[in-house]
Amino acid sequence: MVMNSVPGDAPSRRVVLRNADLRNLKPVLQAGVGVRAPLRQNLRRFLTDDLGIDPAYVEDRLQTVFLDGSPVDDFDEAAVLPGCTLALSGAMPGLVGATMRRGGYFARLREGIAYDGANGEGENAPSEKPVVFVKLFNRALDDLARVLAVGRPLLVEWRWLKDLPALENSGGDEADAVWLTINFAD
Repeated sequence: MVMNSVPGDAPSRRVVLRNADLRNLKPVLQAGVGVRAPLRQNLRRFLTDDLGIDPAYVEDRLQTVFLDGSPVDDFDEAAVLPGCTLALSGAMPGLVGATMRRGGYFARLREGIAYDGANGEGENAPSEKPVVFVKLFNRALDDLARVLAVGRPLLVEWRWLKDLPALENSGGDEADAVWLTINFAD
């Protein structure tokens, strides 16, 4: 997400989409969306309690996770803070994938860049509305797009919404970002 801070005055929109429109949301979810978040929580609780991801999926399928650009191995030790950026992915192919995979044999090759609990207060400037920026990739994008998108306000840069037919002619171009709440009709 390009936003360096959370716009306090971002407008809100509600939209009802068809299931077929989910494909138009995938580039938005890959670029990153803001999700309201608690002030501090461990990564596992944020994923399961706040994002609503099934605990078994978190344990078995989220193989590559970055918190503010650092790969994370221990979901219970990693702290999710306002302004941080969280990237979620399934297993990635090749040597890079094997190296970045959570708890993998080659994880020791990335010791210098791994999340160590002292990575700061999040990349983005803090605001009065605690927000975590979430990005989904590969298998996690396919599996979790609907889980992340439905029924919760998402902070989205307006430029990403031009391909959503339900938002045509709804204004908003004057705002950099919008809090978008999505539901599906079918």
